[in-house]
Amino acid sequence: MLKPKIAWKLFLTYIVVIAICTVTIAVFVTVALSEVNTKIPYIYKMVFAGAILALFVASGLGLMMARMITMPLRDMTEVTKNIASGDFSRKVRIRSKDEIGELARTFNKMAEELEEKIQTISEDRNQMRAILSSVIEGVLAIDINEKVILFNSALEEIFNLSKDKVIGKFFWEVVRNNELNELLKDTVKEGKLQTKELSLFFPEERIFQVHVLPIKGEEDIAGAVAVLYDITEIKRLERLRVEFVANVSHELRTPLTAIKGFIETLKDGAIDDPQNNRRFINIIETHAERLNSLINDLLELSKIESREIRMDFQPVNLRELIEDIAANFKELIRQKGHTIEIDFSSNFPEVKVDLEKMEQVFNNLLDNAIKFTPENGRIIIRGIDRKEDIEIQVSDTGIGIPEEHLPRVFERFYRVDKARSRELGGTGLGLSIVKHIIQAHGGKAGVESEPGKGSKFFFTIPKNQSSG
Repeated sequence: MLKPKIAWKLFLTYIVVIAICTVTIAVFVTVALSEVNTKIPYIYKMVFAGAILALFVASGLGLMMARMITMPLRDMTEVTKNIASGDFSRKVRIRSKDEIGELARTFNKMAEELEEKIQTISEDRNQMRAILSSVIEGVLAIDINEKVILFNSALEEIFNLSKDKVIGKFFWEVVRNNELNELLKDTVKEGKLQTKELSLFFPEERIFQVHVLPIKGEEDIAGAVAVLYDITEIKRLERLRVEFVANVSHELRTPLTAIKGFIETLKDGAIDDPQNNRRFINIIETHAERLNSLINDLLELSKIESREIRMDFQPVNLRELIEDIAANFKELIRQKGHTIEIDFSSNFPEVKVDLEKMEQVFNNLLDNAIKFTPENGRIIIRGIDRKEDIEIQVSDTGIGIPEEHLPRVFERFYRVDKARSRELGGTGLGLSIVKHIIQAHGGKAGVESEPGKGSKFFFTIPKNQSSG
C-alpha cells in the first residue's frame, strides 16, 4: 500500500490530467448546435490531441514521480553493496522529507550503528587474539562437528603447526595424540570437564596437564576447548627433589653406618686390642670428617641459593689468586706428576668478586681436575679478557665425560662414575656450589668434554660487577 504523501502526489497528477481534458471539452459546449455537426471531426481531433497531450503530461509527471521514488532506492541498493564489502563511507542522499526521505535517514542511521557494532566486534576479536597469543598455555577449540575453530600461538609451537593450515580441519587430523583426541570426544559427548596428564614426544618429550571443558550453546553442547599446561619443568624439579632426598639420605647413611659399626666393634672388645683400636678410631674420624664436610656443603649451598650470604665484592687479581690456590695443591700435583700452566695476559684486568667464594670455586675446579686426570697429566688455567666480561677456563687431559652426562654435571650429588667418585672422595656438591657462586656473581658456568680427551670447565664474570 502506498504511503499517504506518495498517494497524494499521484492523486494531484491525476486531477491535473482530468482538468486539462475537461477544459478542452467545455470550450465547445457553448457553440451553437447547428455548428456542432460540422465541427465534430475537428472536435474528435482536438479530443484526441488533448488526450495525447494529457498522456504525455501524465507520463512525464509519472516518470518524475517514479524517479523521485526510485532514486533513493537505487542509492540504498548501491550503499548496501558497499556495506556488504565492508565500505561504510558512502551514505544515502536525502532528497525529500517524505516517507522515502525518512527511509533514507533511517537507513543511514542503521549503517552507522552497524559500523560501530562491527568495529566493536573487531576490537574485541583483536583483543581476544592478542590475549590468546600472549598466553603461554596451548589453547585448542573445536565445534560440535569436531572441526578446529581456535588454535593459538602456543599450540603452534607445541605441535609445530601453522593455525592457517589447521582452522576448519577435523581435530583428529591435526592432533596426532590418541589420549588428547579421546578427551575432546568425551567432553563433547558427556559435557563434563576432563583432566589428564599426558606426554608428547615430538619434536621433544614434554609433559602437559590438559584440561578440556565443554562449550555450552543455547540448548546443547556447542563444542569443546582444551588448555594445555606445560609441566615439563615442574616434573623435572620433582624428579630432582626426589633424587636429592634419596642422595642426601644415602650420603648421610654411608658414613653414619660405618661410624656406628666401628663403635659397636670397639664396644665389643676391640677397644682393648692395641693392634686395631687406633685404626678403628682413625676410620671413625675419617667418616666423621666426611659427614661434617657433607653437612657444611649442604648448608653452604642452601645459603647461596637462598641469598642469605651477602657477597662482598672487591677488586681481585685472579691470576695471583689462582697461583696461591695452585700452591696449596703443590704436593698432590707432584705426587701425580702433573704439570700445571697458568695462562693470563700481563694486562689482565682486576674483577670485582667475593674473594672467599671465588677461592671456593677455584679449589673445587682444580681439585676435580687433579683427581680425575691420570698421572703425568696436564692442567691449564686460562684467563680470557673480553669486551663485557672475563672468562676463566680450567682444562685437563683427564678421563673426560660422556656427552649424555654433560647437562647434569652441575646438579647436586650427580656423579658420572659413582664408584670412582666416592673412591676419590668428595661430597658430590662441589660443582653445584661452583655454579651457584658464579650465578651469584652474575655469570654463567659450563663444561665441554670428550671421553679420553679431557674436560674444560669454564665460567664468565661481568666486568661491571657492582659491589655490595
